[in-house]
Amino acid sequence: MSLPAEAPRTRAGRSGTGRAVVVPRDLPGPSGGLTYNREVLKVWKEDGVDVVQERLEGAWPDPDDHARRALSELLLRYSSVLVDGIIASAAPQQIAGARASGVQVSVLMHLPLPAETGLSAAERASAQAMERHALQQASTVVCTSEWARADLRARYGALPTQVAAPGTDPAPLVDGSSPPRLLFLGAITPRKNPLLLLQALEPLDSVGWQLTIAGPAGPDQDYVHSVTAAAQRCRGRVQLTGAVTGERLQRLWNAADLLVLPSLAETYGMVVTEGLARGVPALVGAGTGAEEALAAGQDPACSEHFWSLPGRAVDPCDAAAWTEALEQWLQHQELRSRWRANAAAHRDRLRTWRQTATQLRRALQW
Repeated sequence: MSLPAEAPRTRAGRSGTGRAVVVPRDLPGPSGGLTYNREVLKVWKEDGVDVVQERLEGAWPDPDDHARRALSELLLRYSSVLVDGIIASAAPQQIAGARASGVQVSVLMHLPLPAETGLSAAERASAQAMERHALQQASTVVCTSEWARADLRARYGALPTQVAAPGTDPAPLVDGSSPPRLLFLGAITPRKNPLLLLQALEPLDSVGWQLTIAGPAGPDQDYVHSVTAAAQRCRGRVQLTGAVTGERLQRLWNAADLLVLPSLAETYGMVVTEGLARGVPALVGAGTGAEEALAAGQDPACSEHFWSLPGRAVDPCDAAAWTEALEQWLQHQELRSRWRANAAAHRDRLRTWRQTATQLRRALQW
């Protein structure tokens, strides 16, 4: 969606008119947050919703003074604004100023800043204090799962929260592979935790399996090198592709038999429902929002919740537990068939992006 040639401007201290969604201009991708923003805006455009997308420059969530001033000016151009959390969490004063001028400022939280790995104790405390202040200024805080809402409340206490979980696009059932192919989709970062996955697979050298790790390299080059070295120890079974999109991504999905997402933190885990839409089950990190995604499409009338799940949640800090779970899945055809049948059964009950966009509009009162 292109930007207007010139957005409406107002005098400082007074709010403008109209509605906008503010997103960062230069985030590396692909990512679940970028997909969420894009798909919601696409539906709103199709439905004729009058909203402007503003792509804000700056090294968010660590902006300089110029980027902060640009955000302050931008917020005052509109009467109601939805700000991506990676921007809003680093801008409590800018949100407070806009609210004081009568602007409705809502925040779309994809991931709390302190949930990212690699922060020192001081950095995490600083991020938490800044984010708490920012969210307390917001008109509404939109979370992408019930798990994420509970997590925010545990971190920051009572907030004006709403939930609009991600949707999915319909997709064909996959063909799979022989030997079974595991698919990891995500950035090569400590939070996404691919190193634990490789450590869990290394003892399974007598079992047939293949693994594709598809995602961009993260900023921690030592971690990326550790993942690369661990992949090389698996003697040709692991393919590292880098970031993948479009037709190439569809081919990876079609070859997949199991999605593996051992993340230490996820507010939802959109790749899980993207897999379910294709009939691909998943192993996910226990205690994260990915458990909610794994249960998406669950038949509310089903009393056998565990047996009808299209996969399982496993402690993302326990490599031995992942080894055990993967070995069970690889060694038992009955388990593989049940998980795949359960994934296929979930497909028709998954939320659509239109439902997500409608729910988000209600949350924002747009």
